[in-house]
Amino acid sequence: MLVRRRSLVVLASAISFMLIVGYTIQSSLRIRNFLSYSTRPLWDKPLGPHTTLPHYYAEGVAFDDHLCALHGWAPRDENDLPEVWDAVLFSSELDLLEIRLHELDPVVSKFFIVEADRTFTGIPKNLTFAEHAERFAPFAHKLVHSVFHARTLNPGESPFVNEGDQRRHMDALLREHAHQERERLKVSPLVLFSDVDEIPYAHTMKLLRRCEAPNPIHLQMREYLYSFEWPAGEGSWRAQVHQLGSPRSGYNHGQVADWKLADSGWHCSFCFRYLHEFADKMTGYSHADRVTDKSLLDPKRIQQTICEGKDIFGMLPEAYKWKDLLALMDKDAYSQPSAVHVPGYLIEQSEKFKFLLPGGCIREP
Repeated sequence: MLVRRRSLVVLASAISFMLIVGYTIQSSLRIRNFLSYSTRPLWDKPLGPHTTLPHYYAEGVAFDDHLCALHGWAPRDENDLPEVWDAVLFSSELDLLEIRLHELDPVVSKFFIVEADRTFTGIPKNLTFAEHAERFAPFAHKLVHSVFHARTLNPGESPFVNEGDQRRHMDALLREHAHQERERLKVSPLVLFSDVDEIPYAHTMKLLRRCEAPNPIHLQMREYLYSFEWPAGEGSWRAQVHQLGSPRSGYNHGQVADWKLADSGWHCSFCFRYLHEFADKMTGYSHADRVTDKSLLDPKRIQQTICEGKDIFGMLPEAYKWKDLLALMDKDAYSQPSAVHVPGYLIEQSEKFKFLLPGGCIREP
């Protein structure tokens, strides 16, 4: 009897497991995602730099020789400090761009913005920045805006083709301006390469300007999904700072060094105001192949997903330890009611940006 009961338990467990899997995964891509992501701790390691450099900062601390020494870096000559240039690819992220400009304005001398007339997948799109130029008027003297003419992709061609060409367009733009201002610049500027939604703390960039940090250096950031209510780990590392003209300098979103500076900013993915912006990104960026079913683009489903903090594509979280995978899946325990240590401009303009704060999950249609 005992053996029979055990057999029934095993059989029932197997049937339950298959039912759960069958209910959860509805396409070949989702099957691959479920199998690969659920077993990832067995066979994979995190991408990116493996050396995390300690980061020291407290409100009101002086950016002096002592702070440089605390990081193990030599101070730069105060009379020969490099300018900081910010270089981003822009699509339609008006809110995040505004927050970014206000955060980095105290330390950045020039903001370079490259906007394409097509998505990475080749879909024609409006040029948004010029339509809203008055919104960024306080920074007009620092802004350099350039349009990149993308192209329709050939059958089977990867969206990363358009993305790579757009980044090379940014490289050419930076070289052109560096050449034009070579007589004014005492030293080559530090260039921040990151996406619009990867926003470094202003004090991070002040530190790198004041001290001789490794060059290039990656910036490890706190990740958030949809708003600052949903933390998504600290695996973001692709933002990076280069001294323009140095070896390996160029707009890169991959790994260029084996070190990253800890806790250097915020990475707020899919942090949009309007529901249509979520669908636009899902179909327009380099991972558009994750849209395996048009039902994923349904506004009601997107709205529910935002408020629940779940993955926009219905995929498992990317995690390299099972405890992290389970923690990221347990959204009820992982939501964050705190809005401490978020961009200062976000708090100052809390009514305008309430959709990015805890409790503000409802999006405008």
